[in-house]
Amino acid sequence: MKPIHIFQFITNPVCGRYRFNIPAKYLVESGQFRVTPFQNLNKETYQALVDEADILIVQRLPYTPQFEKIVRTLNSLGKIVIYEIDDDLFNLQPESDYLKKAPPDYSVKLKQATQLCQAVQCSTRGLAETISEFHPKVNILENQLGEIPELKYRKPDNEAPTIIGYAAGENHQQDWLTIKDAVNQFAMTTENNVEFWILGDKEIYESIETENKKFIPLLSFEDYMRVLRLVDVSLMPLQDTKFNRSKSDVKFLESAAAGCAVLASRLVYGETIKHDRTGLLFSNKEEFSNGLKRLTEDGKLIHQLGATAYQFVESKRLMVQHKKKWIDVYKYLFLNRDEFLENALHKLQKNNG
Repeated sequence: MKPIHIFQFITNPVCGRYRFNIPAKYLVESGQFRVTPFQNLNKETYQALVDEADILIVQRLPYTPQFEKIVRTLNSLGKIVIYEIDDDLFNLQPESDYLKKAPPDYSVKLKQATQLCQAVQCSTRGLAETISEFHPKVNILENQLGEIPELKYRKPDNEAPTIIGYAAGENHQQDWLTIKDAVNQFAMTTENNVEFWILGDKEIYESIETENKKFIPLLSFEDYMRVLRLVDVSLMPLQDTKFNRSKSDVKFLESAAAGCAVLASRLVYGETIKHDRTGLLFSNKEEFSNGLKRLTEDGKLIHQLGATAYQFVESKRLMVQHKKKWIDVYKYLFLNRDEFLENALHKLQKNNG
């Protein structure tokens, strides 16, 4: 059988790293797939879809009449369309900056676009449960890391500050509020030599009431990982919302790959982190404060947690260990495409009927 040709419509390159780029390498290496990524659907790309594609995967697209026309055309040619989404954009918080920038009826249009496709792929069980309320075919393909650097030995230095980092990125103000007061209380009262590094969000940086802090703007992934390798303790707070309950654990995987000790919300990360072994978990301000105190008073604990977390990722959470699942999902969808397309045609006739 000739390789199955997958076209990937990548609309969010940041998320595309785990959802498209890393998996594509192993799909192609298997010899069973060709993969063509693209970020703009122009006439040339559309013609290539019509002529060459077996499967089209689209990322986070809201419904438009043009999108429906493309899906219907590809379906009529025997080609299936998969919807890719790895955040619960159907349940954004009202105060979310992402939602404020989105078009009207964003959630409705996402659902409409999802329902046009023959299958959906997402990154977590929680997100799959949300999507299954309006789509019958949801595949969970968890985020995994690609290659990771060699574990960096952290030489104890009693005079160097303990670096406490938060990869805030953007749109995480509400998550930060869950620990803001505890961070400031700690910063004002600790006698330990600590420094806070905030990556990406200037407002969060400015909210920390200490001079011992550093702001780092948004970085390329490679530079971001280099900074993480300098961080001792990586903070991962999450507000308890429906949106957050569907998040993946990839931030933990990144910090673990950098050898950081992690202090993380029990929400989401509690499903992956083993407390006191691969990281410290907290579910309230008191547990957060106790965890931060332990880590900044015990350099050995930082090294132990960082090394054990790294070993976990190296042995359990690399794409090479999960490639078969991705290969099997796409093969199944392709080999059963006639059934999916027949269902799509029946649904279209029913809706028009």
